[in-house]
Amino acid sequence: MRYYDVGDRPPHFNHFYPAVPVVIGVESGGRINFMPAVWNVGLSFDPPLFAVGVSPKRYSHGLLQAAASFGVTFHPAEQSGLVQRLGSTSGRDTNKVAAFNLAVVRGKALGVPLLGGFYAAYELEKTDALVTGDHTLFIGRVRGIWEDPDAFTGETLDPTRVRALLYYGRYRYGYPAPALEDLGEG
Repeated sequence: MRYYDVGDRPPHFNHFYPAVPVVIGVESGGRINFMPAVWNVGLSFDPPLFAVGVSPKRYSHGLLQAAASFGVTFHPAEQSGLVQRLGSTSGRDTNKVAAFNLAVVRGKALGVPLLGGFYAAYELEKTDALVTGDHTLFIGRVRGIWEDPDAFTGETLDPTRVRALLYYGRYRYGYPAPALEDLGEG
């Protein structure tokens, strides 16, 4: 084992990976942008709240501050290359929808832009934006949920039906093994 005494900043901070990235879709001032966010979390069932952490350095940060709503989409591993391109290209300099010929799905509840090709998506009404160190946590109340019924068994994602995209850090992607161990409620 190796130990680090952490002062202001650790040498790296990726121990909570792998994580499922989402692609944030946001529109403000007539401009749509998509960016992946690995720092995302469900916060509450009642009301249903979901949040994404975004650095103020990112173009989408300003759009999220200005917008009243946004979307997040969950993608299969087969789209890892696209997700990486979206994260390594700034919307400040590039219209990603045009440059990457992106399929944009309009949300039914809020009209938010959703990146096509997802197996699940949330339409989120922004409820808060909390500065948390070097990121802002944008919190949204879920107002619409999209699901590919073929990707799920009951209420859970089925890894034998869809290979959920995982991010391992430092531009490395993968997917979970299809083997499941159901431990029941015991």
